[in-house]
Amino acid sequence: MPTGVAATPSPLPSRVSSLAAAAERPLDVLVIGGGITGVGIALDAVTRGYRVALVERADIASGTSSRSSKLVHGGVRYLATGDVAMVAEGVRERDRLRHLAPHLVRPLGFVVPVDSRSMQVRLKAGMTAYDGLALGRNVRRHRRLAVADVLEAAPGITTGMSLGGYRYYDCQTDDARLTLQIAQVARSFGALVVNHAEVTGFRRSTGGRVVGATVRDRLSDATVDLDARWTVSAAGVWADEVRALATDATAALVPAKGVHLTFPRQAVRVNQAVAIPSGAGDGRMNFVVPWGEQVYVGTTDDTWAGDLARPALEQPEADYLLGSVNAAFGTELTVADAIGAWAGVRPLLSAVAATSDAASKDLSRRHAITEDPPGLVSVTGGKLTTYRQMAEDVVDVVSSAEGRNGRPCVTARLPLGARGSAEAGLARTREAATALGVDRDVAGSVYHRHGDRAAEVLMACLDTDGTEPLVPGLPYLRGEVRWAVRHELACTVSDVLQRRTRVSLRHAGAGGEAIAWTADVLADELGWDDGTRDASIAAYLDEVRHERGPVALAAGAAVLRS
Repeated sequence: MPTGVAATPSPLPSRVSSLAAAAERPLDVLVIGGGITGVGIALDAVTRGYRVALVERADIASGTSSRSSKLVHGGVRYLATGDVAMVAEGVRERDRLRHLAPHLVRPLGFVVPVDSRSMQVRLKAGMTAYDGLALGRNVRRHRRLAVADVLEAAPGITTGMSLGGYRYYDCQTDDARLTLQIAQVARSFGALVVNHAEVTGFRRSTGGRVVGATVRDRLSDATVDLDARWTVSAAGVWADEVRALATDATAALVPAKGVHLTFPRQAVRVNQAVAIPSGAGDGRMNFVVPWGEQVYVGTTDDTWAGDLARPALEQPEADYLLGSVNAAFGTELTVADAIGAWAGVRPLLSAVAATSDAASKDLSRRHAITEDPPGLVSVTGGKLTTYRQMAEDVVDVVSSAEGRNGRPCVTARLPLGARGSAEAGLARTREAATALGVDRDVAGSVYHRHGDRAAEVLMACLDTDGTEPLVPGLPYLRGEVRWAVRHELACTVSDVLQRRTRVSLRHAGAGGEAIAWTADVLADELGWDDGTRDASIAAYLDEVRHERGPVALAAGAAVLRS
């Protein structure tokens, strides 16, 4: 831990008490948005000594930050556009995250099959440049693969590898858990984090400066006024909507939708991530990524003009991904073979006032910081991998304006829930599991979700609902539901099954019998009546069905009582 920075002891305050505390006296920084950029800003600001609160109108990571490709990467494809600086920043931040959160950011090999000499030459040059930009900090250097090596990595692939291929390395993560982990560390340092709390308007001084916001607790419908010297909008794709509460400035974002399909591992046989041509002849590549006993395929990248809060998979997008997989693997998969799907909207930044028909590939993945009107700082654009740098840049703006340049950023060396190597952490968790009489095979998944708190989570599970699987075939434990409510700000069935666990993405029935069981735990912990319980189940099922679009929800056992 950086010198002079100390976290407050647990237990952490509840969302209700955090909102009340935020209203008691003025804040230095009020952050709007609980995606990865917002929680990163809250952590950076609180560790520089600011009094910080964060409000999120839905749940932590409920938007784009739980619906990404779940990769921490430098962006090798951006080398083709000559954006070397952005790639260099990406590989630097990838390396930092790999060491700061080893339980959540894990190395993953990517295999790119090759079937032409020209492609071979381009890939060799690109991979060499990618390794060079890492300045020796990459996981491993790229290497050329023979046909047999490609088939070992992807036993099911049937075409496109007549000249073998290349393997390079980036990292895989659970995007929602990573965002939550950063929020938890921010809370441990004193940041007041409140999910399900919506900003309905800004407070203004007599001179017109933004000096806080009016916030509605969406669970109780109570409204409070929060005073803050600085208000920071990190609302992602909703940044224009938030700014519109204070100014009539021109829209800065063009949303782009990306979708993914999940299949059983045996349906698309890969042992490592594989990049395959889109199959549509558009020059794009899709990824096939192993995820435990599942595999996911993605992504599309097209501008989106629909409901930002409810993006959904559409049949043409499913056909696009299925075409890629079927062409590369010689399969005949349809949406009926998929067990899950998700759709996310990226906040791409246009250098000019963008039009709705702009091509997303022409829009910037960089971020921009503006102050308009005075007192409201907005950060727009960017990507998950570089959230920490974005947060540092935002807090530098505030710090400079406050004349606090002597308070440096410490997040580049601040552990995010796990210290040392993943191997050492996993060994400690296995030892704890053995001592507790828990199956050692459970230890790995628990460590990779909870890091250094894994043994504590196992003990809590044993004290409450047990360490049996929440859903057969998935790595989540029954006791983790109650842990999520008590320690991780979970308030709804969706909070638990979509984000604290990823059941909704990895199970054909979105949890099946576990849906009702989860709702019962929430009801027990939060004092729900039957109507509230049933409403939470209904909302969850509606969200899953809508997002999956043509991917059917298998019959489950979400028992209603009202």
